[in-house]
Amino acid sequence: MNVTPEVIEELGSLTDPAVLLKTLQERFGGRLAIGTAGQLTESVLVALCVEAGFKPRVFTVDTERLFPETLDHFAQLEKNYGLTIERFHPDPKAVASMVSDHGEFLFFDSKEKQELCCRVRKVFPNERALRGLDVWVTGLRSDQSPSRQRTPRLEMIMREEDGKKRSILKVSPLADWTESRVWDYVRTHAVPVNELMAKKNPGGWRYESLGCVICTTPIGPNEPRRAGRWRWFNQDVLKECGLHLPPPPHG
Repeated sequence: MNVTPEVIEELGSLTDPAVLLKTLQERFGGRLAIGTAGQLTESVLVALCVEAGFKPRVFTVDTERLFPETLDHFAQLEKNYGLTIERFHPDPKAVASMVSDHGEFLFFDSKEKQELCCRVRKVFPNERALRGLDVWVTGLRSDQSPSRQRTPRLEMIMREEDGKKRSILKVSPLADWTESRVWDYVRTHAVPVNELMAKKNPGGWRYESLGCVICTTPIGPNEPRRAGRWRWFNQDVLKECGLHLPPPPHG
C-alpha cells in the first residue's frame, strides 16, 4: 500500500501513541515494524503495541559490536512479550574490506571514517531491514538532542528498491514525550529496560543513548544526552550514525 500525504494527514489527528500504533497495524499489518537498538523509548513502543492488543514486528541491526547487555535486553523483550526480534547484520565482505583499508578502529581517525563505519555496520543493514515495509516506527524524541528538536511524529520518506522509488512512512509516536514521561511509563507498566540504562554509576554518570561498544560511554550529570556517543568528537553538534539522515549512496 502506498503511503500518501493524504494518509499522513488522516493519521495526524491521532495523538495517543497506542491508538496511532493500533490504527497503523490495522492498516498495514506485517508491513509495519519497530526498529530497536535497545533504547528505552523503543521498548516502550513495543509495550504500547501489546497494550493496544497486538504483537508488532520488531527488528534490530546487530553491528557485531553491541554491548552484551543490549543482546540480553533483546532476549528479555522477546521473553516478556512473546515475540521474535529480526536481526540484520552487516555484509561480512564490506566489513572486511573496510577494516583492511582503514583498520579496525578507523572511527577514531576522523568524523568521515566514523560515518563510514556506521554506514557499513548499521545504515546499510538497516536499509535492508526496511525493504518491503510501509511503516518504520522509531523511538526518536525531540528532547534527545538539538538535531532532533524538530522530529516529526509522521514523515513520508522516499526509498529506492530494485531501481524504483517508493514512499515509506516513518513514525515517531513518542516524539513529544519527555524523558521523565518515558520513565514513568516504564515503571508503571514494568517495561524491560537495558541493564546499562537502569544502572546507577558513581557520581551520577549514566548511559542515556546506546550504540556500539567503544563508541558509547556514560554521560555526566550535566552533559547532553548524546555526549557519550563518539565522545572524541564532542565538538560536533550533529552526532548521528546516519540512520535518521538521508540515505547515502551505495559505493
